[in-house]
Parts: sequence; C-alpha cells; structure tokens
Amino acid sequence: MSRKSASSWVDRGESPIPKLQQSLAHFFERFDEEAAPFLDEHAKIVFGMVSADASEVQVAMYLRGVVRDVGFPAREPLGSRLFAISMWHIAKSALVRDEANRVLHRELSASGKTSSTLGDWLAERFMTPAELREYQQRACELFETEHLSNEIRDKQTDGAYAD
Repeated sequence: MSRKSASSWVDRGESPIPKLQQSLAHFFERFDEEAAPFLDEHAKIVFGMVSADASEVQVAMYLRGVVRDVGFPAREPLGSRLFAISMWHIAKSALVRDEANRVLHRELSASGKTSSTLGDWLAERFMTPAELREYQQRACELFETEHLSNEIRDKQTDGAYAD
C-alpha cells in the first residue's frame, strides 16, 4: 500500500518522527545540531501522546509546559496551539495510515486477494457504484498515461529520442 516513489512521507510509509522534529525545530527555534536529542525526545513524546488519544489542546498544553521548563522560545504570541494542531495531524496521519494498512492486510488475507491500494479499499467501501466505476475508469486512464510517460522517459534516457 505504501509506494516508495510517492511524493508524500505518508504515502511512502515513513515515520512521522522526522516531520515532528522539523515542526518542533521551528516552534522552539532550534536548528542547531545540539538540538537533535531535544527535538527527538519531544517528537517521540508528542507522537506517544497522539497515539494515546491526546487532543491537540493537550499537545499545546504540553508544549507550553516545555517552554516554561526550558525558557524558549521567548517570542509572543507563542503560537503553541497552531503548532500543536499541525503536529497532531502529522502524528494522526501516520497512525491512521498504519491502522488502515493493518485492516487492509487482514481483509486481504481473509479474502485471498493478493494486492490492493488504500485508495481502492476506501473507494470500495465509501463510494456509490456509479462513483466507484468513475473512480476505476479514471485510475485506468491515469495508469495508462503514467505508463506511457514512463516509456517515453525511458526511451529518452536510452537515447531513442535524442536529437
């Protein structure tokens, strides 16, 4: 279900921790190498909080507590609520993706199917029959276009279309 060539870290199946660290670096205004352990610790704590069903308000309160403990950033307004919302969504995206993968693989194992994508799985469950047909038709068209584009690119790199 995860595609290694996808542009999104979620679609590639990557961990949310680096994105949480990046967000925390901006929040705490700490971009130096020495900040890495600090950012890693708090990224893992935020991820654990969201995994344990914390709300973005609880994440914001946690961030405010860390600011009180470490004394930075000193800017006003602090903006912890906005950062908490973004970090909550980063963590939740990974958790939802991972749960969808588990459910999908259980259903595939039970049904004997060998492969499917999250998009197909969701489409089959939430779309009307007419919407599903349109979705499948567009997917085929996109696949054919992408496949053709890849063939052209491969031929260009092989020199087949060289000037």
